[in-house]
Amino acid sequence: MRPRKRALPLEARTRYTPAVLEGIADGERAALAPSLARRTEAAAVAAAGAALARAEALEAAAAAAEPPERPIACRAGCATCCVSKVLVLAPEVLRIAAHLRATRTAAELAALEDRVRAADAVTRGLSRLERAEARVPCPLLDARGACSIHAVRPIVCAGWSSLDAAACERHFAAPADVPTAPMHRPSYEVANAVLAGLGWAAKEQGLDAAPLELIAALRIALERPNAGERWLARLPVFAAARDAEWQEDRRREA
Repeated sequence: MRPRKRALPLEARTRYTPAVLEGIADGERAALAPSLARRTEAAAVAAAGAALARAEALEAAAAAAEPPERPIACRAGCATCCVSKVLVLAPEVLRIAAHLRATRTAAELAALEDRVRAADAVTRGLSRLERAEARVPCPLLDARGACSIHAVRPIVCAGWSSLDAAACERHFAAPADVPTAPMHRPSYEVANAVLAGLGWAAKEQGLDAAPLELIAALRIALERPNAGERWLARLPVFAAARDAEWQEDRRREA
């Protein structure tokens, strides 16, 4: 039997209607398309950086326009949700890989690659529920449990906006039985709208815009220094990291 899905318990009302969110996505598509049209890895990395910055700015604006009922509980060092499956687009993972190569020593990078490979070996292909139940920590956490790539983190991670840290702990202790913690809906939605715009811009350039599982995609990007060139050449370099659960959801919707 297929495990049932749990919808995020988002706030009920928001001015960020589907039409508004579609407008945000379309605006980001138009803004990011020129960078991706240059067909260089540096430009793709820059597009991912611009998208993350825009997501952060829109989240701040959303929180000011529609303040959450409680303060957003996410804090540095709180890694409760960092056992989740995280979906990224190719420009994001290329940016993370470039950041790691620029900021880590050879020994540090080799150790990180080992952790990424180990995590990928036990998490690739798992559903969201299975991944949460496996409780495999993100290999990008540092020794304190903080995100070591916070400045270049995925847009999905930036959009996570829990209003209850204790509820997060209860959920991830028993993800099949305990609801997800309440989220600040506007922050979550605008970040995902920006991510959709980045994917839309990539797709318009004929590039692979399928959501990728972060750890699987990062393993490929770190092991293959020419991954960006191959992606820009429209070769299926990240095919093994495409999220099967997302693809199955799209097939059912179609």
